[in-house]
Amino acid sequence: MKHRSRSAPFAFFAMAAACFSLVSPALAQEEAPAPTPSEVLASAPAEHWLPIPVGDLLILTLPDAADGTKRQAVIQLLPAGLSGGHVRNVRALARNHWWDGTKIYRVAKDFVTQFGGNPDGKAPPKALETVPESEYYNAALGAKRDTDMAALKAAVEYSNQYQGTAIRPLMKMIYENGGAQTVGFGGGWPIGSKTVDGEIKFYPLTCRGSLSPAHYDPPDTGSGTEMSIITGEAARSLDTTFGMVGRVIDGLEHLQNLPLGTDSGGFYADKSQHIPIESIRPASELPLAEQPAYEYLASYSPALLQYIEAHGGYGNICTVPVPIRKVSN
Repeated sequence: MKHRSRSAPFAFFAMAAACFSLVSPALAQEEAPAPTPSEVLASAPAEHWLPIPVGDLLILTLPDAADGTKRQAVIQLLPAGLSGGHVRNVRALARNHWWDGTKIYRVAKDFVTQFGGNPDGKAPPKALETVPESEYYNAALGAKRDTDMAALKAAVEYSNQYQGTAIRPLMKMIYENGGAQTVGFGGGWPIGSKTVDGEIKFYPLTCRGSLSPAHYDPPDTGSGTEMSIITGEAARSLDTTFGMVGRVIDGLEHLQNLPLGTDSGGFYADKSQHIPIESIRPASELPLAEQPAYEYLASYSPALLQYIEAHGGYGNICTVPVPIRKVSN
């Protein structure tokens, strides 16, 4: 994977602003159609597409579909600096190939696809951490979000004032109805905050595609051996009641377009209905030429706001996912 230089976001303002003329009233005729999402992304400066480290990627493989279609999903984990014990456990489980041969045992429509060790009683590795509920929050998430949002605000103001654009601020486009006090993007992740015991706490939002450790009643928070993949926006109710360790960035359709569970809550009534998982492996284990490469649109890029607006501009912060694209090695 090629890594581009990451100079400070502010260095991009003048150059980036010049690229955001799609909504400029001075340059566009009144009857000109609004740009499409794909047109917005095509106009985003190349420097605003940032690489996702291959060390943060997992490859989940299911058996081929009946028609021979390959079924594989790519998971991006939260970076080590923005996460805690849950993500460390997931990394350890993947390195040890622990999920290989486990099953998908729950598919609840527009809610979750759940897999892991419980139905087969597979014993977890001994070295896993016991993670407290306090690690649902992470101060580094808040610092990253605030830095990126300050840079985004400055870039939008510069572009609107000096380039004649009409890029709206983030909160002019979205509303937040999932319980967070404040929301924003940091490092390509949607991040919320809430006040807990008089202190502002930050957490990753549980958007569609999120990967979350399943668990039983508190104070249990799950080891990571059993996982839920969020397949609908209704799961925003899981914010801060479950951990969030990553998200599916490619192939989510293979994990949500499965036969629905036949029992209450979307569980399969019979073990014969369980769907086997061939493997979940770190992408870094693949030969270098086969390792997948992805980029995300920087949280400080005004193109992110134009992209949201091109989708209609309204919804909660999870309605329009952060743009991620696959690139050549």
